[in-house]
Amino acid sequence: MVLDFITGLGGYILPFLVVLTILVFVHEMGHYLVARWNGVRVEVFSIGFGPEIRGWNDRLGTRWKICWIPFGGYVKFFGDSNSASQPDNVALKGLTPAERSVSFQHKRLGQRTAIVAAGPIANFVYAIVVLAAMYMAFGQRVTPAEIGRVVDGSAGQNAGFQAGDIVLEIDGDSVFRFEQFEQAVFLNPETA
Repeated sequence: MVLDFITGLGGYILPFLVVLTILVFVHEMGHYLVARWNGVRVEVFSIGFGPEIRGWNDRLGTRWKICWIPFGGYVKFFGDSNSASQPDNVALKGLTPAERSVSFQHKRLGQRTAIVAAGPIANFVYAIVVLAAMYMAFGQRVTPAEIGRVVDGSAGQNAGFQAGDIVLEIDGDSVFRFEQFEQAVFLNPETA
């Protein structure tokens, strides 16, 4: 029972949390970068929720922290009352012009839209980069169109196929994968 729990923890839960943490970091970094590019002061960049495990302040005044509950994260902008980016209406009324210039709530609609959309866009771009890297590193599994065996009396035997033959072309179309050969036979059983 305990061994099953440990195996489940190491085999499923920990990898899930690692991948989730990476995705949350990329997502929140998208919000953070576009906010900074648009002149918004970022007060907190958090991976996780709840009590802080570790944190530090950068030279721009952003508190970077890792928290105990690893199921998400947030970026808190200047002028927000909480991590859900709800405006602090009382504080917003008393802002100086300099403070308004770095407040998320006082940016133009296009800037706010870009900041909000940046998280999902960052995840989308990250997915493309990861998939491209995986294809470059591992390639794509291809099953060649090679004849494994020929059944006596079959259409394949009548067509002259022998075990070990590799199909390179069907009706003038190049064949690289067994799936292409299989599809051609399925779609045109009389002529293939």
